[in-house]
Amino acid sequence: MKNFALYPTLCTSVLALLLCGCGTPPESTAQEEEVMEEAVPRTNIRLAKRNDQNEFVAGTSFTRATDHIEQIMPPIYQSEGPAWENDKVGFRMYFDRRNGIDIFGKKVSDMVLDTVGYDRNNYHEMSDWGMDVLKVGNSLGAGGIGLMADGQAYRLGDATEETVRITESSDDRSTFEVKYTGWEVAGRTLDLTWTFTIEAGTHDYTSTVQASGLTGGEELLIGIVNLHSDTLYTMEKGDRFVAYTHGPQAEGDHYLGMALSLDKSDYLAHGEFAPDAQPISSTYYLQARLENGQPTTYRFTAGWAPGNPAFENRDGFVAVIR
Repeated sequence: MKNFALYPTLCTSVLALLLCGCGTPPESTAQEEEVMEEAVPRTNIRLAKRNDQNEFVAGTSFTRATDHIEQIMPPIYQSEGPAWENDKVGFRMYFDRRNGIDIFGKKVSDMVLDTVGYDRNNYHEMSDWGMDVLKVGNSLGAGGIGLMADGQAYRLGDATEETVRITESSDDRSTFEVKYTGWEVAGRTLDLTWTFTIEAGTHDYTSTVQASGLTGGEELLIGIVNLHSDTLYTMEKGDRFVAYTHGPQAEGDHYLGMALSLDKSDYLAHGEFAPDAQPISSTYYLQARLENGQPTTYRFTAGWAPGNPAFENRDGFVAVIR
């Protein structure tokens, strides 16, 4: 026989649980909200190509057309090539024979490069988000590379095939690589992979270069443009060798610091290419170890004062170099 006397008690208990559940959200919901708040993108890679309707369409991989050697205007690729950013700074690479790197100074922490050079205002003029801050010319720009072979300098040039591909994209870390297949240089045929990683909260990107086809006598050249600088500072910071410039060298005479750092075991020498030098001009450079099939890693740091007033002071910039 059923005990009907228990039913009021059970109903009361169920009602109490329901009423309790309608009051304070369960702990798991609060945790989910916290995760959602933390999942704000703080790194971004923009890789987009113009289509027949004159629209930039994003992709994850592109192979450069064999006839796209010199700069083409209007550009085939948004920002003229891959662009990458975090919550502090942005960069772009010219995906043509120049292979130079430029800096986007940022005054905001949100990701902006998906629309810069597209439906936002001219990135060569100051905007609410920031601007393109660097003139590169025929230099290596903001961490561009070349090759020293048998004592002769060569700019990273046109190869049989050049492909750019995004390999990682997350809120806090993003990576892409550029592969150069069949680069004919100094009597050698090289295949070279150049990888870029940007992490949230830093003022830099990390780059790795790996080449095959080396025959001996080669060194990696890594550069900083010196169109508006007359001093290259050098120092050791922990196990890193650092070379940097600082001064009113950005567009609009704003203060800008630019630095290269690499493991001391990879550093060989440093020097300067004159304004009239060829094929690389107006560049401070580091010579670094480059061995067949082995990675060489360096870091490029940029500090733009309109984005952070601490960078008007040289010590303020040095403090963020890693």
